[in-house]
Amino acid sequence: MHCLSIASGVAIARLLDNPTAAIVKQATMLVDRARVGLVMGPSELTAAMMFAQPLVKAWPQQWVLAYLIGVDLGMKYLHDGFFISDIISFVTDGFSLHQLKRGERQAFGMVEFGNFHKRFFSFRNALASLAVEFPEDVPQSVHVPLNLVVGEEASSLHVLVVRRAETMCDWCADVQAANSDAIVSTSSSLVDAVRLMHQYYSAGTRVSLICVDSSLLAQNMHATDEPASAEIFARSHRFCQQLEPTDGLSLFACKPFVVAISTAVEEAAFSFSTEGGSACDCVLPAHLTSMLLPTIMDICEL
Repeated sequence: MHCLSIASGVAIARLLDNPTAAIVKQATMLVDRARVGLVMGPSELTAAMMFAQPLVKAWPQQWVLAYLIGVDLGMKYLHDGFFISDIISFVTDGFSLHQLKRGERQAFGMVEFGNFHKRFFSFRNALASLAVEFPEDVPQSVHVPLNLVVGEEASSLHVLVVRRAETMCDWCADVQAANSDAIVSTSSSLVDAVRLMHQYYSAGTRVSLICVDSSLLAQNMHATDEPASAEIFARSHRFCQQLEPTDGLSLFACKPFVVAISTAVEEAAFSFSTEGGSACDCVLPAHLTSMLLPTIMDICEL
């Protein structure tokens, strides 16, 4: 089961007044059934939850219908050729076509279609935060690779490890253990990482995941009175801004998923979202564990 199916199930339950373990399980199974039946990748799962959230809040007694309409709107927003009848054909026949169409008409006045780029990152980060809370529930998660970059052939997962040279081998070994087909690049400094990223963009190579040691983010920075998490956020924000493509390309699928591994953050995970979605996507406590890494690698493949 995909880690984002579990995260979406938890998110749906938390939107309801009286969430229970049974609802979490039911919602998770619904999401994963949609994922498999409609061949949804992380982008589609994120978009579905983004459109479903206001509907679940408005229709708590009909949260199953609310999520299915979210799937409908998310798939139509991302892809041409999706029909609401596909939900009946590939997900569930629990609702008639008339009910789904009526729900779709009602939903159009309740959801926001503008500023998709910014909101998409916010929801991806929120789902990532939930996913890393429950890595033990996904011992062998299975992702559906879905390349949304027009004209680019699907490729192996490309991971950039940015860490001190003397400890870099450990993270590289963990990445290869989690995905033997992953292409791993390394950098021992942020300056070199930015240079590498611009080389990749120029060559048309997509980096899916960047793992950054937060001690590098703190190098050459003066101490402040801000909380540790705020410091990491500010530094990672500046770092990630430098990783943006230089050709004006804004398709959200082109942005790497950035994880900062922090010795200063005590909580299990933080997720940040900013205008343009350029801050780091997830902050994890040291150390990056072999249990968390497969979950992170599933999330990042947009």
